[in-house]
Amino acid sequence: MQKKIIALAVAGLVSGGAFAQSNVTISGEFKVGFEGVSAGGATVANQNMTSRTRVTDNNSKLKFAGEEALGNGLTAWFQVESAIGTSDNTGTTGAQTNGAAGANQTTIGTRNTAVGLKGAWGNVYMGKWDAYYNTIAAIDTMGLADGHGLATSSLDILQTNGAVSTATGQGAANSFGSRYANSIMYSSPNWGGFMANVNYSTQSENTAANMNAKDHLWAFNPVYNNGPLTVFYAYLKISNTGAVVVVPPAIPPALASGSNATANRLGASWTFPMGLKIGLACDKNKLETADGSASLGALGVVATGGAVAAQSRRERTAWALPIQWVTGPHKVNFSYARSGDLKTDMGTVGDSGAKLYVLGYEYSLSKRTSVATSYTMINNGNNAAYDGWHPSSSVAGSATTGLSAGADPRILQVNIRHAF
Repeated sequence: MQKKIIALAVAGLVSGGAFAQSNVTISGEFKVGFEGVSAGGATVANQNMTSRTRVTDNNSKLKFAGEEALGNGLTAWFQVESAIGTSDNTGTTGAQTNGAAGANQTTIGTRNTAVGLKGAWGNVYMGKWDAYYNTIAAIDTMGLADGHGLATSSLDILQTNGAVSTATGQGAANSFGSRYANSIMYSSPNWGGFMANVNYSTQSENTAANMNAKDHLWAFNPVYNNGPLTVFYAYLKISNTGAVVVVPPAIPPALASGSNATANRLGASWTFPMGLKIGLACDKNKLETADGSASLGALGVVATGGAVAAQSRRERTAWALPIQWVTGPHKVNFSYARSGDLKTDMGTVGDSGAKLYVLGYEYSLSKRTSVATSYTMINNGNNAAYDGWHPSSSVAGSATTGLSAGADPRILQVNIRHAF
């Protein structure tokens, strides 16, 4: 009741009271952790990450939402979800002043924000929305929809391909799936536990003249969740991202296309009566330049023996085994994930895989408040640079420059979560 009264007051202030919706609500969560982080074992001498402590925001958020019944089973709805900055966060792409990772911007609408129409036929909406990356939550909520920090998620392995930049020998900015703007989405009704989501986006489409190709993406995510069984599939296709302007004759058309990314993920879980849940997920992603040029040289890899090459194709397969046991207010999580070596058009890059181990315990103080502790360990091959998947969880502390190849992240965290 208090939440609705506050929401009505805010809506009245914003609109002057004339057009306030009676069902606007405010909700969200604070999710903050105290961490000890380090990364040793780097392939290059003197490139280890010194042990340090930090306070990390794990996607605290504030959400305004509302609906209006239009009649004949049709409903209009909106959602504005924003990140809440805690500690000294400076934004999703920057590092904090104390050397910890960058976290959440406090600008309005930085997270899932859209307006749509829904009915018995499903839900159509437009705006900014998640695609692909968070589909693992269908079988593994650790770090995404519970009290644990983001670094506990198996996305540490599944979200990227661990590639190393040729220019710096550090992890390259290379992820699959995100929260995409300029999106139009459709969610089907639930048919006996089955539903599907479709997303189309032109988030970074360049509107300049003489573009050789336009940037766009498709995402598809069917899910079956009925009783103890959950099964999901996710597909992502990004075309021509980073395409450049054709300026004949200086730039031949053959060199004007952008890069293409493709990702597939399949997973399932089974929950036993005693509260034990066991899942398994497989993820395969590929990044390539449409023109076969070295335009993605910054995402090259260090091949076996130290030879450096800018590849036009990078492909890897990874899998994760999340296990959870819930009894009363207690929740114990263990996750193991592993990535195979990176394959390129010049062959397999030796020792470019990684292994992830996560152990966590969460205690619910109430339905809205919990505390959790966890330990995350990633063992990188000498030619790999996997790290925390999210800028606020990475040990490197940056969304653009990763760990040095071979460095092994370690994260010990105590986290507090309060939903409202």
